[in-house]
Amino acid sequence: MAPVLQSLYLIVHLERCNAKDTGILLGIALALHVHELVLEVRSREVFRFPRSLLNFGTLVTLKLKNNVHMDVPSSVCNKSLRNLHLHYVEYQDQNSVINFLGGCPNLKTLTVHRYSHSSVKTFTISVPSLEKLSIYNSNGGQPDWGYAINAPSLKLLKIKGISGLGFCLIENVMELVEASIIDVSSISNENLIESLTSVKRLSLRISPLKIKFTTGNIFDHLVYLELHAYKEAWWNLLTIMLDSSPKLKTLKLINRWHCEKDYVGRGEWKQPKNVPRCFWFHLEIFIWKGYKWQREDEKQVAKYVLGNAFSLKRAIFSTKRIKPKKRAEVVKDLKSVVKDSNRCQLIFK
Repeated sequence: MAPVLQSLYLIVHLERCNAKDTGILLGIALALHVHELVLEVRSREVFRFPRSLLNFGTLVTLKLKNNVHMDVPSSVCNKSLRNLHLHYVEYQDQNSVINFLGGCPNLKTLTVHRYSHSSVKTFTISVPSLEKLSIYNSNGGQPDWGYAINAPSLKLLKIKGISGLGFCLIENVMELVEASIIDVSSISNENLIESLTSVKRLSLRISPLKIKFTTGNIFDHLVYLELHAYKEAWWNLLTIMLDSSPKLKTLKLINRWHCEKDYVGRGEWKQPKNVPRCFWFHLEIFIWKGYKWQREDEKQVAKYVLGNAFSLKRAIFSTKRIKPKKRAEVVKDLKSVVKDSNRCQLIFK
């Protein structure tokens, strides 16, 4: 029976070793039917991944990190590849991206880290088998630079750090179950929020002033919503999402513990004219992590939820240290507006 190499983590310093020798080591690993390969380049010099090794055979997991250059002039065939991590990899052109990903017909997980100055303007991810996609982008961008995503089997999406780009177009993701959108802003042409209407769990760390929200979007399947409650005009985002999520069961708000500067210029809380549909029949759990009981605006938001959510069963507040006497006052004040104190358990940590 031919020997099998389970995994290889190769750290390359091109100032100390020859790129040709590195290619030979990779060839040996692939010849030994390696299942997991990590290639990390720790040098300013770029390592050009050998074209002859682009068909990975039995490789299941591939991680390429830093200063790896991929030139894929035609389609490849990597049927065994399931997990792919591309950390600041550079590409010859956008066709190299298309050809490389298109040659992975059974890919399940894709993680992409990119610099804002990448030479590939349109990063196309068109992988029918893909189930989990994570995109991390360094801050900044260009108006003619962006992402085009087509993944009909996608179930989990995480996007972090996209700002100032020309577009982030997502289509054909009706199987999407969970999404996390973090620090995304100022995209000229995008349908990011509209593409998420099938999700059941959603986490947003964004400002509604810096990303497009088209009115009329309905999140019919959303049961868990997590909002970071320190972004500019986050209250408006809360109102929009509550109005758009008729079946919401859990609402979680998250604050930073110590950064008071985050609260400058956040706008003014305006109580919605109509009680959201989810408050009548579905919202059961309300969590506020980092609740700042000293702030009148946050107190108003908390009381609005507690006083209007008819089906609420549990409300959990966590905060910084508070003296016992003051704690009792805060809890009493919150309990005074709860619709049904016998049914709803209020926990103050």
